[in-house]
Amino acid sequence: MRQGFFRREHTSTTFVTLDTKKCEACWKCLKACTSNVIGRINLPWHKHIRFVSSKECKGCMKCVKACRTGAISKLIKE
Repeated sequence: MRQGFFRREHTSTTFVTLDTKKCEACWKCLKACTSNVIGRINLPWHKHIRFVSSKECKGCMKCVKACRTGAISKLIKE
C-alpha cells in the first residue's frame, strides 16, 4: 500500500467517522453526498468508501442516513 494512502482524513471529517470494516461498498452514501466528499476504493479484493476531501464536509449527515450498515456515523466530540 502506498505511503500516506490511508491517513486519518480518509476515515473521518469534522462531523462523521468511517469504519471501513463495516462498509459493504453499496455506494449509497457516495450518491447521497452532494459535496463530493466521499470517494471509493474499488479493487476486486478490497472495496469500501473513503473521504477524499474531508475538509469540504458540511455535516449534513446525508451519508449517515444512507448507510444501512452503520459504517458512517456521527462523530461524537468529547
